Amino acid sequence: MSNEAVRELTLRQLLEDNFKSSKRLRKFTEALEEASLKSYFQKLASRRSQFAIEISEEIYFFSGKKPFIPSVSYPRKMESNCQENKMKCIKKALKANKNSLLKYQEALCRIHDGSCREVLIRHKAYIENCIFELKSLKTLLRYVVPKEEELDEIRSNS
Repeated sequence: MSNEAVRELTLRQLLEDNFKSSKRLRKFTEALEEASLKSYFQKLASRRSQFAIEISEEIYFFSGKKPFIPSVSYPRKMESNCQENKMKCIKKALKANKNSLLKYQEALCRIHDGSCREVLIRHKAYIENCIFELKSLKTLLRYVVPKEEELDEIRSNS
């Protein structure tokens, strides 16, 4: 397989991953009630959509062909329980971002061209930052939720 074919295949895989991630994050946004988390997940979804657009531009630049944009509907099963628990949404988003990070690391091992590599490095850095933020949110919710439950119990006993 030629270097150009490897690059195009790798970029197409990242394109699909970004579309899936964006769609999944939008489902989390729909499922949550808390405005701050809705806004956060919406921001993440918009950014992943932007990544997909940038990757499609790279594919077009290198191959001269507009990339196929997947229109497949993705399963909703994992997003259905998010309303019950904010922590589940955060854990699922964290897992998805970790998987995306691995895909970007693999892509960077295969792609060595200047502009394309710079785009991927920037995307990877953003995903690493998202993982850090999601871990922080997870830790914060772990300590805040029990205190809220204690306050609810105190109020109900009063």
